[in-house]
Amino acid sequence: MLDFLFGTDGVRGTPGIPPLDTRTIIMLGQALTQELGGVPRIVCGRDTRESGLWIERHLADGIRRAGGTMISAGVIPTPGVALVTSQYEFDAGVVISASHNPFSDNGIKILRNTGEKVTRQFESRIEIRLAKSAGTSIGEESVEIETRDFLESYVEHLFGVAGGTDLSGMRVAIDCAHGAMSEVAPRVFKKLGLTTIELHAKPDGENINAKSGSTHPESLQKQVVAAGCHLGFAFDGDGDRVILVDQFGRLVDGDGVLFLVARHLKAAGTLVGDSIVATVMSNLGLEIALSKCGIKLHRCPVGDLHVHEAMLRHRTCLGGEQSGHIIFSDLLPTGDGLGTAVSVLRILAESGQTLDELLADLHILPQVLVNVSVSRKPELSKVPELLQIIRSVEKSLYGRGRVLVRYSGTEPIFRIMLEGPKQAMIERMAEDIAGSARLNLR
Repeated sequence: MLDFLFGTDGVRGTPGIPPLDTRTIIMLGQALTQELGGVPRIVCGRDTRESGLWIERHLADGIRRAGGTMISAGVIPTPGVALVTSQYEFDAGVVISASHNPFSDNGIKILRNTGEKVTRQFESRIEIRLAKSAGTSIGEESVEIETRDFLESYVEHLFGVAGGTDLSGMRVAIDCAHGAMSEVAPRVFKKLGLTTIELHAKPDGENINAKSGSTHPESLQKQVVAAGCHLGFAFDGDGDRVILVDQFGRLVDGDGVLFLVARHLKAAGTLVGDSIVATVMSNLGLEIALSKCGIKLHRCPVGDLHVHEAMLRHRTCLGGEQSGHIIFSDLLPTGDGLGTAVSVLRILAESGQTLDELLADLHILPQVLVNVSVSRKPELSKVPELLQIIRSVEKSLYGRGRVLVRYSGTEPIFRIMLEGPKQAMIERMAEDIAGSARLNLR
């Protein structure tokens, strides 16, 4: 049994290999049920990966052994599971997905009865239970899983997000990444009266996120321009994030969404505390543009759980990540790619402006992101050669930009982000840091 199980976004790994091997999944189901206490009811949703059914079956086995019951919602986006968990008064929700990762990966995320992700303290208690069970023999058992279709509840929720705004006449292209949005996104847009062009909406169990979706929006950019669309939306595999494409084929990430939504809410007098939450990855240009609108930006570490916690701490109603993971606290306590898309469409319709017009006052500083594959993740204080180069770059950019370096919480990657006045300059600086990382983090 592993000493730890949960990363920054639930359990992640390769199906069949710890921590996603049969034994660990069954025991995770048992430990979750025991930690909830009583006879808990748990709802489970998954994305379109072929391994999802296999994981679901073993998880249900463990839940049943501990006296709980699990109902499968089938293929449904993560925000749909969050909605169903709270709306139908389940004791917990489970999402089987590896989000934007390749199909060969999968994962397990646990939600509270409110639809929020469980705390790290809850996850630690699960890990303690699993550690105490180390060495216990366990065999597979056949389990029948009750399945219910909750998609219509999620569709109705999104229809409510539109607030009766007339969106007919708008033409949009959507990239569903062959993931959990493949059925529900076209259904929602058509119900709202939009003309919709669908891309990558035919999952086969293996093509999720393959050259598609929020991490590969190139084909969507081309389609938006070719078809004369007002807007394009690229979702990720589990549907909790979205990247936008304007009518000229230009990408708009989460920073752009946060800006236009925050300013809209501020003008309407509904931006609680005149502030929002964003992570340390959000561009300095966003902070400057919001400040000019009288809106304060609170920063937090990367991860939607950190965003949600910071929103509660600062009592804000809007928060998100540059990756397109946006949280509207009055809608759901988790990111919702489709909810974000509908909200943006509503703002465009009510303002009578195009996306590029609404973003005209947002000036993004040149930014570079570099990922370096690593074999170890020591504290930077223990890697003086790398730390010295980082400090030198920080000194060069002082007052003119930012440097952010961190290890990925889900992959063996060292992430480097620089912002500054000139693209070529920060690219050279980023490569200096990357070169040292490749040498010292092997």
